[in-house]
Amino acid sequence: MPDVRVGEVDLYYELIDCSEPWRSGHAPVVLLHGLGTDRRMWLYQIPALCPRMPVLAVDLRGHGRSTAPDGDWGIADMARDVVRLLRHLGAEKAHLVGLSMGGMVAQQFALDFPYATASLVLADTASRVDPAAARESLQFMESHSMRDIATTRITTAFSDAVNPVMRGHLIEQVSLNDKDAYVRAARAVFGFDVQARLAEIAAPTLVIMGEADRTFPMDSMTSLGSAIRGARVACLAGAGHISNMERPQEFNRAVIDFLGV
Repeated sequence: MPDVRVGEVDLYYELIDCSEPWRSGHAPVVLLHGLGTDRRMWLYQIPALCPRMPVLAVDLRGHGRSTAPDGDWGIADMARDVVRLLRHLGAEKAHLVGLSMGGMVAQQFALDFPYATASLVLADTASRVDPAAARESLQFMESHSMRDIATTRITTAFSDAVNPVMRGHLIEQVSLNDKDAYVRAARAVFGFDVQARLAEIAAPTLVIMGEADRTFPMDSMTSLGSAIRGARVACLAGAGHISNMERPQEFNRAVIDFLGV
């Protein structure tokens, strides 16, 4: 699949559509990954969703095969990249499925581009990051190698019961990030705060939380769901922060039931 120039970024995406061509088309579902990963983290979701609706898997700026512009950027810039991609593809609306940083991008998208938001799935994410925790994390990132960062953060992100081969694979993937781009993306995450605006989100919303998430624990995820009008909440037993990979069948069922496809 191609990359497309959106503003200052070359954004790489893959569009997969195995749905029945003789039926009226659904709005696409856009998969938005977490910090340091890329579109490949959705390997369990794409086969489950693409027979039902078009699936758009995006490498957010500074990740995967997308470029990183000079200077710092914010979550709002990432959301703008996504809406520009949708315009390029001729899609008026999209269902957004975002995990962690991707969930932040989805929240910002819904606030900035409500007309383009069909629905939201917010998985293992937050509306803001505690400033003290953000400072501590950023100091660790700035003073350690990508290998150390990946090992520490991915080990914490999975539950202790995860398949160690899966954990090792993701550590290897995150280790390959350009550190400068990774840190700038982390600054965007740590600077994100839409907590006071959650009541403005009007799109149907599903909040998915991993029972064993150590990054954004269940109480913070429950608060997120309570702050968005009419939001549904699904808890995945035993899942850590990367719940879509640890509990793919349960994650997929929750999303498919919510989308009604």
